[in-house]
Amino acid sequence: MDTLLPSLLLLALLDSLNPSALVVALWLLSRPQPAPRLLAYVAGILASYLALGAAMMLGFTALSQRLGQALDHPIALIVQGLLGAALLVYAIFAPSTAHSAHQPNLPATGKLLGFVALGMAVTAAELVTALPYFAAIALMIGAELGAAQWLPLLVGYNLIFIAPPLLLLGLHALLGRRTDERFARWRARLQRGAREATLWIFALAGVALMGDAASRWVAANKDTATPPATAQAR
Repeated sequence: MDTLLPSLLLLALLDSLNPSALVVALWLLSRPQPAPRLLAYVAGILASYLALGAAMMLGFTALSQRLGQALDHPIALIVQGLLGAALLVYAIFAPSTAHSAHQPNLPATGKLLGFVALGMAVTAAELVTALPYFAAIALMIGAELGAAQWLPLLVGYNLIFIAPPLLLLGLHALLGRRTDERFARWRARLQRGAREATLWIFALAGVALMGDAASRWVAANKDTATPPATAQAR
């Protein structure tokens, strides 16, 4: 658990820097009465992301219990390492047009459920960039945590994930219209740098997967190399 928490924190911080989600948040803050719409948007993101994570944890935990030690088999670790390497290679050699941020169609003014749906839609559209989330779930499953352990970690991960839009809202509430020009610059910069930010996420998620596979490989080899205590006594 002590080694798991820093990894989850790092992945959550990486995941929270989703350019598309932040572009929409900054756009909402440029419109009249942004607070209720942004909170509804963030609620949609949180509900869909947390539900997805819980479903994956329940499903893959049940699967891992059936597979037993198969997930720690050398072949499984090699596959995980190759997947991480593939993500890293893709991040380096991705096409120049990949993963540009686009502004979605916004719902009609006043329909808060529409902004909840917008948050869910952005989450669904950006699942391809949710690799840190998938890596975090893989780490929790690999640690064989019970529901009472992984659920608080999952909730904490999601709270970190939605923190940037809420921080932006806090700045807007504190400074008012003085943030408009700066937020517009940030939005333009995020739209231009969305591809690079997303590919960094791919690269770091790949490194995390490779690192986890390597550490579990080393731990398994140490356990194999260490003779049982009864054998040492003899």
